[in-house]
This record gives sequence, structure tokens and C-alpha cells, in this order.
Amino acid sequence: MIQLGDPQRARREAATAALKTLGPSALPHLEAAHTHATGETAWRLAALKEALFAQAVSTAVDPTLVAPHASELSLEKALASLFASRGGSLPIARELDTAVIIPASALHNPTPTYWEQLQYLFTKGHCQLTASAQKPQGLVISPRESTLPPRPSAAAGPFFIEVLGVSAVPRDQPTRLRLTLQVAWEPRLTPVMLQLPMTSLIAETAASEVIPPSQRAAVVEASPRGTHGVVTLPVLLTAPPRAIDSIATVRGTLHAWVPAEDVQVRFDLSALPPPEANTAPVSQALGDLRVELESVVVAPETLTVRARADYPTSEALASHRTWITNRTLSLQIDGEPCAPLGDRIVHRDQQGLTREAVFSRPKDGSAGGELGTLSWQLPLAIRDVPVDFLIRDIPLPNSSDAAEPDSL
Repeated sequence: MIQLGDPQRARREAATAALKTLGPSALPHLEAAHTHATGETAWRLAALKEALFAQAVSTAVDPTLVAPHASELSLEKALASLFASRGGSLPIARELDTAVIIPASALHNPTPTYWEQLQYLFTKGHCQLTASAQKPQGLVISPRESTLPPRPSAAAGPFFIEVLGVSAVPRDQPTRLRLTLQVAWEPRLTPVMLQLPMTSLIAETAASEVIPPSQRAAVVEASPRGTHGVVTLPVLLTAPPRAIDSIATVRGTLHAWVPAEDVQVRFDLSALPPPEANTAPVSQALGDLRVELESVVVAPETLTVRARADYPTSEALASHRTWITNRTLSLQIDGEPCAPLGDRIVHRDQQGLTREAVFSRPKDGSAGGELGTLSWQLPLAIRDVPVDFLIRDIPLPNSSDAAEPDSL
């Protein structure tokens, strides 16, 4: 970092480029250096922090753009080429005929998204996505029966939305239609909550007649479990007054809350001013994240720490989901982890949470008066990713093409 202020411009540029390759994980170190930097060094550190934060957010929320294959390939090689992108790979069922030849992609977009290219391969290779609890990603690419048409689906940014099936409710005299939507995301993503507001959902017949939602819930919400890369969203529509074979279009806006890359926020407790100094609480700001060390209470055998993590207001933080509460505080003295005696959430709201932890201090006195280093691993940002989708030609139960939802 010293070379950021070197008299020679070439060395300053080389140092800047080298630090940029470290990625967002370098942000805590850049922040620490920025605190004492001056002149051009300070200016370059500020620009680096902004660039690395933008990189972290972009990686978390933007769809992966891929290069379509320009010549005929086997399905196996076409999938391998796609999975080599940063979108990530998905498991392939043994029964899939990976020797089938896929023609060169003929997409209008010269740089399709991960899901647009995969959707093309599904159609040409007679395969589909199937939910599988046995796979870490929650999905597997499996063969599709040749007699069945592809499921109605849409590639929407970093998400893939399919209609697994449509059923009439009740079956004898239906007043509603139940659409089961399956939402999958790129394997690299880790959304913590998904919502589909009913106010955004519009279904229409071929004659442009609106089929309104009929469910009481204003929002259909799902929380991804574990590392499974798929959830289902049930949608209830009012049955059309006259018999029709299909729904021409269903469109809506899916909202997904996605955390950006994690950073390790650290506080050297031994370097803190004494409590009687009445100084302002120590804090760090990294990207959208701000962590404040609210209090440190030292006892002969224990150390009690209270810290607050804040973000811009987010529904993902206010919800009852536990994804953020599982991120505990940790303490090390002389490089050795200290045993936590207790850990609790003191407060939680739409902007973050306050956490308190009690640690056991070494009894042998080897650490002297050192209080150690407190760390907390948290995402740099939590972003709401709104994605518009449009699904066409959904066959209804009275149509020969209609199918019941797959068992999940």
C-alpha cells in the first residue's frame, strides 16, 4: 500500500491494479489503511474501496452473461462450456443422453444470460430441471419424456421460473386455478428470501382477458432452506368464466434479497481507549455495512462484548428468518480462540441487529492484559433484486398438454 503514494506514477498504477485483484475481502485492510492515509494515497484508497464494493454487489446480484457456442457440440460439452462460466454447475442425471448433438446457439442476444443459454440447451437436448433434496444445489438436470412438451418457463436475470403444473380447485366445479411456480437461481447465488407480490401478477387469456389472483395473501414468500437452489411458489388465480385451453401470459415481479460477499470485521480490543475516556464508540464502515462496538466489560475470568451491525432498511432483516442471527461473534487472544460462554440477540429490526457475547478469559495469565481481537463475519450488503418475468402459453387442466406438478 505504501506504493500508492510513490512519486512515480507507473508504480502507483501498478500498486492500485495489484490491490484491485485482491477482491472485496481486502476491504477491511483498505479501510484500516485509509484511516491514517493522506494525499494521493488516501484518494486512491477511497477509489479502491468504492470499486471493490461495487464489484461485490455486482457479483451478487447481476446475471451471468455467457458466450453461446458457435458450432455444433454434444450436450455434454455444451453443458461443460456453460458451467465453466461463473454461473456455476448443476448435477446431471445418469439417464441424460449427453451424446445428443446441440446445434449452434441461435439466440438474438449475442451475450445470453446463464439461464437463457441453459433454457436453449433444455429445449434442444430434451431435458429439464428437477428438484432433488439429495443434491447440494437442490436441482438436477434430468431427461424429459419425448412425448411431453417443455414446461412453460422464463429466464429472468439470475433466476429461472417454471410452471411445474396447473390444477383446478375444486376439481368438479373449479373456481380457482392453482399454478405451482418453481424458482431456481444460479448456483453461485445465496438468496435469503424471495417474495412475489400479488399486485405485480397479471395473467391474461389469448383474448387479453385478465385472470386476477384469488388468494388472500398479498405476497407469496419463500425462504431457501440450506443450500438448495430452488423454491416453489403457489399462486391462485380466479378461474375464467368460460372454458379456455391455456393462459396466454403470466407476468409479475419477483423480489429476491441477496447478500453480497462476506467480510471479517475485526476490532483490536486491547487498543481501545479506557472507559473513563468517554470517547465515541468505535465503529467500522464497509460498503453498506456499519459495525459499532457498543461496550466491552472486562471481568477477572470473562469478557462481555456488545456490538451492533447496521444496513440500509431491508425486509430481509426485519423478517423472522434466522440467516443473519446465525452469524456469531468470535474472540481470539494470542491467535487462540476463546470459548464462548453465552451469545444472544439483544435487539433486531429492519436495519440490523445488536448482539452480545460472553467469552472465557485465559486463567493461566499467559496472555497478560491483552483482551484479544473480536471478529464478526457479515455480508457487505443485502440487496433487493427485483426481476420481471413473463411466461407464455400455460396449458390448463382441460388441455391435453397440461400436467400435474412434479413431486418435490
